[in-house]
Amino acid sequence: IVGVPNVGKSSLINRMTGKKSTKTGDRPGVTKGKQWLTLSNGMQLLDTPGILWPKFSDEQVGVRLALVGSINDQIINMTELSYELIKFMRGNYSGRLAERYSVDENKEPHEVLSDIAIARACLKKGGEPDEEKAIKLLFDDFRSGKLGRVSLESPEQA
Repeated sequence: IVGVPNVGKSSLINRMTGKKSTKTGDRPGVTKGKQWLTLSNGMQLLDTPGILWPKFSDEQVGVRLALVGSINDQIINMTELSYELIKFMRGNYSGRLAERYSVDENKEPHEVLSDIAIARACLKKGGEPDEEKAIKLLFDDFRSGKLGRVSLESPEQA
């Protein structure tokens, strides 16, 4: 089973074997090495770490992979990525951020993020918006589907 990181390769194998044969997680890099598994019918599967091509010809490919968590959040500027997500949601799924967080999503992305922090009580001492907590909340909601079903690509883009 081969694919980009964090798309459910190990989860698929666990489902096929009917038991927790491989370690899974909600971040890229959980599968560290190759692992052979045998199904009850004798078929063998090879679980592999996710792979990405070394360079993206289109920057938006990298952005979309980062949005869904296929690129490790630790090596990404999550603030800039959150602005990209806010702009994307506003342009393609208007009203979802407003509905989920009771914010005016038509403001500048940094203002929307600040309003999300305030609306969800992601605050530092002194009542300042905690941007890092708001970013984590936004991505947790996006990646878990709490912002609804979202497609980052459309057939027209292909």
